[in-house]
Amino acid sequence: MMELFDQAGAIPYRILDDAIEVLLISTSSGKNLTIPKGLIDPGYSATETVVNEAYEEAGIKGRLLTPAIGAYEFEKWGGRCRVDVFVMAVNRQLEVWPEGSVRRRVWFDYHEAARRVKHADLGDLILKLPAFLNRPQP
Repeated sequence: MMELFDQAGAIPYRILDDAIEVLLISTSSGKNLTIPKGLIDPGYSATETVVNEAYEEAGIKGRLLTPAIGAYEFEKWGGRCRVDVFVMAVNRQLEVWPEGSVRRRVWFDYHEAARRVKHADLGDLILKLPAFLNRPQP
């Protein structure tokens, strides 16, 4: 049986000239684009993980919107990773951040971001962004 790795990630977004833009970062290999995400360590919640990964991998701070917009899975490390995906309204972009020397970050229109990510299921979640942002707030 395949091992399952629980991860959490964020779709970082901003509104610029009435358009929804999504920040993507390069993967650790540098070959693909993705969202900030990481393993949920014991003792940490998914939301705590997301805030930390957004800072470490993308150098961003913001407000996390809950609940999660969804989840996707992919194979890695000889098992399956399941990523709970949250949406983050970015309000600060740092000049210097922990993984700044190894990752690039690029803002895209959300349609373009959805096309550029490696995993199609993640792209589908990015495409749900307008409906998610326009949903009635409790």
